Amino acid sequence: MPPTPPEDYELRVIQASSGSARPVSPLSDTESTAGSNNATPGTYLPVADDNGGVSRFEHPRKKEGLYSITADCLWVGLPLAMAAFVAALWHLEGTPASDASQAAWDNGITVLATVFPIIFASVVGRLVSAAARWALERGATVGALEQLIGSRTVGSTVLTLLHFRLVNVMSLSLLLTWALSPLGTQGLLRMKSTRLEPRAAEARVTYFDNNAQSQLAMHTNRSEPFGTEYRAYFRALAAMYTTLIATPDTIKSDTMDLWGNVKIPFLDHAGAEWTDVDVSANLTGLEYSSLAGIPVSVLREGNTSFTMESNHLRLRCENVTVIEDESGFDIDEKLVPVDGSMLFNASARNLGIFNLPNGTWHGYRVNPTAESGSTWSLALDRFVDPLWLPSDNASFSATEPKHGNPGDERHRPSSFSKETPIDAGPTTLLFQAVVVNDTNPPRVGMMAHCHATQEYVESRVNCSRRASDPRQACKVVAQRPSRRPHASENISHLSFPRVFDMISAQLPRTVGGSINVGLDSSLYYLQDPSLSGMYAARTDLSHQKILTNITAEDLQIRLAQLLNTYLALTQLSHQIRGRPGNSVSISNQTVQAETSRLLVIYDISNGWAAACLLSSVTLLAAGVLGVVFKRWARGPDVLGHVSTVFRDSNHMDLPLGAGRLDGVALSRDMKDVRIRYGVTKLTKDGEPVIGVGLQETTEAVSYSR
Repeated sequence: MPPTPPEDYELRVIQASSGSARPVSPLSDTESTAGSNNATPGTYLPVADDNGGVSRFEHPRKKEGLYSITADCLWVGLPLAMAAFVAALWHLEGTPASDASQAAWDNGITVLATVFPIIFASVVGRLVSAAARWALERGATVGALEQLIGSRTVGSTVLTLLHFRLVNVMSLSLLLTWALSPLGTQGLLRMKSTRLEPRAAEARVTYFDNNAQSQLAMHTNRSEPFGTEYRAYFRALAAMYTTLIATPDTIKSDTMDLWGNVKIPFLDHAGAEWTDVDVSANLTGLEYSSLAGIPVSVLREGNTSFTMESNHLRLRCENVTVIEDESGFDIDEKLVPVDGSMLFNASARNLGIFNLPNGTWHGYRVNPTAESGSTWSLALDRFVDPLWLPSDNASFSATEPKHGNPGDERHRPSSFSKETPIDAGPTTLLFQAVVVNDTNPPRVGMMAHCHATQEYVESRVNCSRRASDPRQACKVVAQRPSRRPHASENISHLSFPRVFDMISAQLPRTVGGSINVGLDSSLYYLQDPSLSGMYAARTDLSHQKILTNITAEDLQIRLAQLLNTYLALTQLSHQIRGRPGNSVSISNQTVQAETSRLLVIYDISNGWAAACLLSSVTLLAAGVLGVVFKRWARGPDVLGHVSTVFRDSNHMDLPLGAGRLDGVALSRDMKDVRIRYGVTKLTKDGEPVIGVGLQETTEAVSYSR
């Protein structure tokens, strides 16, 4: 009884075309084809049916193990994951890119770009091997099989084409397929980049409303016990005022002040439409209305644009008179006499209504020799009528509103914003100054008359802020006259007796005491905002001539800047340096704004992304086809292994069932068997038979030199 075949295999007789069946003999203990063409144990002879056809046998299908199924899933899953990664990366186009996400994607790209050629070579090599195995079972030319088996790598594909001189569709297909490996890697490395793109969003901006009343209106009581608080308040104002005047030129010409507040330029045109502000001209032609800016709330990261309403004092000076080389008494006699008693009474908290006649100068005279004197003075010839002020300068008046704090409504121009029929005549500001020297008799004096108006402007402000900046950087880029209803331009903050009394009494005395002009920074600012004259040697008497170099055009700009600076400080006091949190002040305006942030956006190259995706899809198709060809092939994998040279050799006897084993399995079972290429036997005529056989039965071939 012949031995039974292994359990993994089942031999079945296939019906021939005639329908009759032929018996098949089982394998003998040893499969051998050595000898002759006669049938020997373990061989199969084609048996013709009645019609001359040869019976066809179905090779048994080998059962799939866990390793084979896992490998199939791996060769399909890896390309699928690669294609999904490329598709997800392509989908990032136009989305914001954070540092964390960029790092994650870059790491993934680096890893995949490293393993992609390895995966590609493995999957495509497996495909051509499975395709060659399937083609061998169906029947194929030797050239086609060699082309497939020789195309497991890029180099072997090219060498095979050169050796066999094969130029056909398969050759081109294999070359194009292998070319997708470096193309996919380069596409993966080059498809992702980033770009900066502005993104607009709505925002709200809060800024200080400088229509607010000056705090000077609340500091008119100079008697004890209020005197200590009164003096401390003005010392603080003097310190901040002097600090702003003494700042470097770069800060004076900057778009923001020392504390990051937005500075508003003077309106330099009379048209009603927007006019651009040339910020680059701030060193030559652009003049800011004040050394102190308007506080703005902390803005979000990005570029923010909004409009801001503001107002400031504007002067038009003429009749500038300079008095030189006169004795002290002559200069005093030539100065305009100014009386401050009526102004003081009108500002004090006393019962009664105090009129300040129009056309007369009200202020405090120049008195450089007094302990609390000054070297320059201010006087005004027109004030708001007492009808619009509280009857006792503090509590109420006939026109006082019935709600809110009355004191907050009366001492500012905005209280007249709806009083259009009021006739407000022109207001003139008198400026007088004297330059003195303790040891030299010559003195220089100046007088100037300036028309004072309140200028209302609407400014377009652009701010930018980076994530690392604590505050934004802002600048005014365009201006136009305000279109809101306002009080007459002839009514300014100086038009209110209580406010002007404090300014004319305190501003010229910022330094205070019996002083030399070399210590008065205000006069040096009027001469040159850089304060260059203050650095002259004490023996140099040229500083006494500083008033002679001041023109009317210079005076009207620089004196207005000093007055607006002091007014801003009296409105905000220490709040101008910033408040806790994100608040600006008590008197605020909130407006709509547009914030445009420069976001880092993923920029995906469509060309490289398409090339990478094509490589990934091709790799996926190769993985799927590799599994399909493997399933279609029923026989063993005999191509591309060393066992192929002796599988069907006539010079070796193989173990039972060896013909049904894959090439790698047969090589593994016979890995310890030594074989040799040489003379296996001699023919009847004594000719050597060359082939592959066992080493002990095969004689080595001697090659002639």
